[in-house]
Amino acid sequence: MRFCSLLLLVSMLLSAGPLRAEEIALFTVDVKLSGTGVDQLDVRLSCEREPPFELMQTVPVDATRSFTVAAPADKGMSCVIDTQAPTGHQLAFVGDGGSQFDPDGAGCTFSDVRRGHTNFCQIRIVNEKTSLAVFKRWIGTSKKEPDVEISLDCGSGENYRPLKINADRPGEWELQVSDPDGITCSVSEERSDAYVDDVSDCRDLLILSGASEECTIVNTRVVKMIEMLNRYGLAVMVLAFMVVGGLAARKMIP
Repeated sequence: MRFCSLLLLVSMLLSAGPLRAEEIALFTVDVKLSGTGVDQLDVRLSCEREPPFELMQTVPVDATRSFTVAAPADKGMSCVIDTQAPTGHQLAFVGDGGSQFDPDGAGCTFSDVRRGHTNFCQIRIVNEKTSLAVFKRWIGTSKKEPDVEISLDCGSGENYRPLKINADRPGEWELQVSDPDGITCSVSEERSDAYVDDVSDCRDLLILSGASEECTIVNTRVVKMIEMLNRYGLAVMVLAFMVVGGLAARKMIP
């Protein structure tokens, strides 16, 4: 009995024949990338009809794919083209065509989709800005100190250019984060006998995609003995002459 029912269903489908162009709605999707890190997107078309319709396709960057869906004969339907943003990226959707496009909808949202309608959806991918800003603070000095070079290591094999920073000039790196769990980064700076550096605030930083992180490196100025002599030597010499002169004057008084 079940076998006979199956044969009947197959014969009905075959007798119906393929859908004609005037019985379907067509959706064309292309993907544009501004940045790096994405090769393709898994795009889904879903339509509210009876029965509900859903279709997935993989669309490479800078390529176009088409979706077709059988449309009701006597009324319009709503359809949405959507995808999930890759980690470290943001999406924008632009649509147009014979159906009504909703620019405020999720993805490319079309309403009143009818037979014979042709619609277009462009998915634009842009890198999500992730940054780390490093500030400098000096202790033990009131004069202008020279710039200090800092380096960044995120353990990913990517090389970030060194930066020169100072108290009045912080430095900032833009990072590419594709791991949904984020990346761990540490900042180091060039060593000098002129100061003691404290980089503890800039070590083992967990940075998530889209975050704007910041940290501060503190440098304590080292005052050397020669600098102390230069600073206080004249006063000491003047005081010494005054003492010697006073003693000599006392000896000359009978």
